[in-house]
Amino acid sequence: MLDSLVNATYFDDEQFSPVEKGVEKGVEQGGINGINEYLPKDFIPQFSDSIYASRIARLARKSRFNLVYNEHVRGFIRVYAVDKRRFVSKVLGLTNTYFPLFEEKFREYNIPNEMKYLPVVESALNPTAVSRAGARGLWQFMSGTGRMYGLKSSSFIEDRYDPNKATVAACEHLHDLYNMFGDWFLVLAAYNAGAGTVQRAIRQSGGARDYWEIWPYLPQETRGYVPAFIAVNYVMNYYREHNIQPAQPGYLYSETGRVPVNQALSFDQLHETLGVPMADIRFLNPQYKAGLIPESESTPNMLRLPKQYIESFRQKEQEIYAYKPELVAEKARLYSMVREAQRQDDVVSSGRGRKVYVAKRGETLARVARKYGVSVSQLIDWNDLKSSRLKPGQKLVVFNAASERGSRKSTVAKLKGKKGKLTAKTNKGSAKAKALRKAKGGKNAVKKSAAKKRRR
Repeated sequence: MLDSLVNATYFDDEQFSPVEKGVEKGVEQGGINGINEYLPKDFIPQFSDSIYASRIARLARKSRFNLVYNEHVRGFIRVYAVDKRRFVSKVLGLTNTYFPLFEEKFREYNIPNEMKYLPVVESALNPTAVSRAGARGLWQFMSGTGRMYGLKSSSFIEDRYDPNKATVAACEHLHDLYNMFGDWFLVLAAYNAGAGTVQRAIRQSGGARDYWEIWPYLPQETRGYVPAFIAVNYVMNYYREHNIQPAQPGYLYSETGRVPVNQALSFDQLHETLGVPMADIRFLNPQYKAGLIPESESTPNMLRLPKQYIESFRQKEQEIYAYKPELVAEKARLYSMVREAQRQDDVVSSGRGRKVYVAKRGETLARVARKYGVSVSQLIDWNDLKSSRLKPGQKLVVFNAASERGSRKSTVAKLKGKKGKLTAKTNKGSAKAKALRKAKGGKNAVKKSAAKKRRR
């Protein structure tokens, strides 16, 4: 997950600005406090095991987590403090955008404050992150788990991308897991691998209720999950000692606010009437996938804006709705057409070309998906998979497999151009394309025949 997110569009440099040296004070008192004020920018400090252990012990004394230092944690400290320093700089800036929200909700659900580091491990604080297994958002909910906690998906809205809704759902899920296991490290393991996997590991260990005792019985990914969490906890508190400077995002949480939207509203209307930069609207409202806030049938949808625009929105709300209403109608119509085309593709792909594939050693879902020209999320849905890991010999049902679909490939529809014109590219394998080629071939045959007669 970490590698796949580092180069995401969300982390483009223009979204961030550097912090001037000396603006912030170090966490520790004493010799290396404020170390980044005196060392070269590219210098990478590294410390002995005893220093790492003492710092983590200091954090543990104030924590409800049993934070420890070991070789597994040391490896992840290197990942975050050495290998991915530039990435961590941006994540540190994003903590000012999302941590106040997390902390507010944690207080309501009596969840340890350190749990705010979980979405750093999960999504690198990218609200539109998508994993290879199809998990989405800051808290990386799979669709089924998201629905259990009230997160809905539609043509226009993805609640898993909504920082507020997804955080509430995460709090409820974490609270339920704690009621089940009574230990926060076991909660983390269950969040990653599923409650059933952790319960099975507990049974295999002879009934142990300690994460490190059931560690040998957990899946490989989950064995690294808690050490990664501890390492993130450490780096988020001791980044100054590692000479890492936070890069600040465009807006802090305290500089924004939410307003209810009572009618359908497009981002274009907001941009053109209030002058809110389009990039800011998208950054603050990632849950609206098509740049359109649809009209709600029950409670109003919420819009997050920079605070300086909130009063203007309230005063001009009706004017904004009335401004170029065709922007809403056209965007809704075109996006519905796109979704319908995608739905038809899914219907076709699930009804033709059924193949059973046997996974080979070391093979991944992503590799199988590429092999057959389908998506990872489709493989997961078709096979009701609970994990993205494959075992040698595991059988997968694949529909519309590439080797069997030469007679027809799906039509891909997409929005293009300033007005969102719908363009469709029909594959050469479709019936329409075949007819066009046949007609063209007939015309060419007539031309060749005429040319031959002239030569005679």
